[in-house]
Order: sequence, then structure tokens, then C-alpha cells
Amino acid sequence: MTTRYRLVVCDLDGTLLTPDHALGDYTRSVLARLPGLGVELMLASGRHGRDLLGLRAELGTDACLISANGAAVHDAQGRLIRHHALDPGCLEFLLGDPLFEGLHKNLYRIDDWVVERPEPRLLRYHQASGFGYRVADFSTLDAQPVLKVFFYGDHQRLAALEGIVRDRCAGRVGTTFALPMTLEVMAAGVSKGAALKGILAERGLDPSGVIAFGDALNDLELLSYAGKGVVMGNADPRLKAALPECEVIGSHAEEAVARYLDAMLGADA
Repeated sequence: MTTRYRLVVCDLDGTLLTPDHALGDYTRSVLARLPGLGVELMLASGRHGRDLLGLRAELGTDACLISANGAAVHDAQGRLIRHHALDPGCLEFLLGDPLFEGLHKNLYRIDDWVVERPEPRLLRYHQASGFGYRVADFSTLDAQPVLKVFFYGDHQRLAALEGIVRDRCAGRVGTTFALPMTLEVMAAGVSKGAALKGILAERGLDPSGVIAFGDALNDLELLSYAGKGVVMGNADPRLKAALPECEVIGSHAEEAVARYLDAMLGADA
């Protein structure tokens, strides 16, 4: 094996997973070859860490996990080794201000995903892992750290709210969109790219040995930081515009990540 990439970092929805949010058989077969070739797999997603742990078990891998857009990191043993919680003052604003009335509010805490009312359309993303939300009154929750808040609703309204959130919580939050209909809010400085940077620094590794794949705006920092960033053909046009230097491959419907890795590994064998 001669490839200079020793670490493959993959987003999930719209990237590694098929349009029905599952792992394709071809993808499984290619990923299963990576350890024997000296290449490590890492999963990086806006999903909850428990969700990723379920998908990791399905793959039968010990991949490290970057979850909640970088707000949490799990090691190869599945242990939570780092997390960044939202500022309580910002959380009060995000959950209680009338600006957000009518939007579906979601909390990613350390151990769970909590909503105040059901939204079955969100659960279709999680059928493969079996992970899902629980319904509860936010006012009755304990003080467990909140890693991410996301709002599900009309994109135009969410795009307008993004600037307000940044202004009202200046210097304390960061925002992104994993999907056009989900405005996601994390602690300032949190991103998949920042999480990867921290992991590599701890290991004394250089980003030149990393190849990363993504499709959405929450992958921007990840693809920018990796030695090689690869954009999906089905990616958000705004991501493509922001990263014109990145290679664009096929669609997740074609299992394009697996096909790219298969060709790369075969060429370097």
C-alpha cells in the first residue's frame, strides 16, 4: 500500500450513505478493506454520537467518531473523550424567544436527542441505526450539557434567523446547515474541521495524510482542513462554490465514495 492518505474521514448523509440513509453493500465491502491496507476510517457527521455508535457497530469497525458537527468526539473504544456544550445563556434564548415559535426545536445532549413534539419526517434519517428522539418538556430536563440545538423548518425563515442568532449570541455560538431545512447551532469554534484538527494534534499527525468527503455546508471546514477534500456531485451548490479547488465526484446514490476509494486503493496497491 503506497497511498499517502492514512486516514479517510467521511460524512454520512448525502456522502457515505445511500439516499435512503443506509450503508450500501458495495460501500461495506470497500470499507472492510481499509484496515488491512493500513488506512484508518473516521466518521464525521452532524448526527448524535449514539447514532454514530450504532452505525459503527453495523460496519464492524472501531472508527473514531466526530458527531454533532464536531461538538463531540468518541475514540476507537467508543468512549466520549471531548465535548463542547452550548452557553446556558444562549440556550435560554434559543429555546425561549418568540422568534423561534412554530419551528421544530431539537436538543442534542450528551446522552439523548430531545424534542417537545414529534416530527416523524426526521426519523427517516435514522432507520439504519435505530436511534431516535424522545419527547419531553424542555423545562423539566436536568442540567445535562447541550451539544447542539437545531431548528427544522422553512429554509428562508431559517436563513433569516441565522444572522439574528449570530448577533444575539456573538462570540458564543457558531451556525451551519447540514440540510437546507435544518439550522444548526453549536458552541463557538465547533466544527468537524476543528475536531479533526484537535485529533491530529493529539496524535502528532499532519493533515496532508487525510482525505475527507462531504456534501453539505457543515463539511466546509473539514474539507478545507484535510490534505485532500472531495465534494460529492450531489453536494449543496454553496459548498461547491466555496471550495472550487476541491475535486467533485459522483453521487451518494452511486456509492461514489466507495468507488473513489476502491479506485484509489487499487491504483496504489
